[in-house]
Amino acid sequence: MKDEEQKYLGYLKYYGNKVDDGFLDAKKAASALIGFDEILRYFIYQESSSFQDIDFEIPVKIEKGSWLAYIPDTIQEWLVAGGGLATTAYLTTAAKKMAENDFKEIGFKTIFKKAFQSICWVIKLTSHLKTTKKEKFENLKFRNNNTEVGILNEEGELLYVPVETLELYKKCPDSLFSNVAQIIEEDREMEIGLQDSTEIKAGIKYSEKNIFYVDEDEEDEIVLPELIHGQHVELEGHTTRGNEKTNTLGFLYQDHVLTCKPQKGSIVSHKINLFDNCLIKGVVDRLDKFGNFKEKKPRIIFSELIKINPFDPQQKLFKNE
Repeated sequence: MKDEEQKYLGYLKYYGNKVDDGFLDAKKAASALIGFDEILRYFIYQESSSFQDIDFEIPVKIEKGSWLAYIPDTIQEWLVAGGGLATTAYLTTAAKKMAENDFKEIGFKTIFKKAFQSICWVIKLTSHLKTTKKEKFENLKFRNNNTEVGILNEEGELLYVPVETLELYKKCPDSLFSNVAQIIEEDREMEIGLQDSTEIKAGIKYSEKNIFYVDEDEEDEIVLPELIHGQHVELEGHTTRGNEKTNTLGFLYQDHVLTCKPQKGSIVSHKINLFDNCLIKGVVDRLDKFGNFKEKKPRIIFSELIKINPFDPQQKLFKNE
């Protein structure tokens, strides 16, 4: 990396002949930044759900030879001093303290670092397996006091990753990397990384684009057709986000993130169940904007959200399934 890049905490970069002069189409740049924001927030929330409504900005740097969006190494000081932090009713007492005088001691920068590390390892594992959909793993090999797990791909190649990477990979929505992968072309490839002592980075090549990119506009099939409008359901999945303004939450179920809304009250009352494995009970809603019951992706109007089998990294993290 160049000397100037040493100032970065983490970055998203596109490089190749199509960005030699640092130019990128405005729509493509918007897609990249939206994707960068989505990925970073997703993995930050995996590290600490208390950060779900702490807002932060992403400074953008464009330099000759590449197109670069980066997080500055001074992110923690920058957010506190610059007022780039906002809190809502979702935040726990501990998270609210982060926005006050105790914020500097909590380690927001550390959460960013862990998020970037997780992003890189998930990309590496996805590239290694050549799919986002692998669910069962056999013949796992452990080393370094079981802190790393070795995973074989179909070619018999072995890749060792931190043990927590496998769980993150299994929970990761298929379309999470779509926006950043969408603009990859033969002469424009992508790299994301953490610029600290570890200097971990991962890239997506043009030949790997179809692994990470999901074109939702081309999907004509009905999502989860077994979920019929008006049907009472009980689904097991994982809550991925909460939005107080729309009073909705995201629920990852069979590789699809469903929008769910409480039948009564505010989702603030369900904050203790966010970012965890849950059972949701409710009614399927497929009402589209034309008033017909033909919405491709179902929504759930739920009456109950119950936490189940919370993930414990110290207990049966992975099984040879």
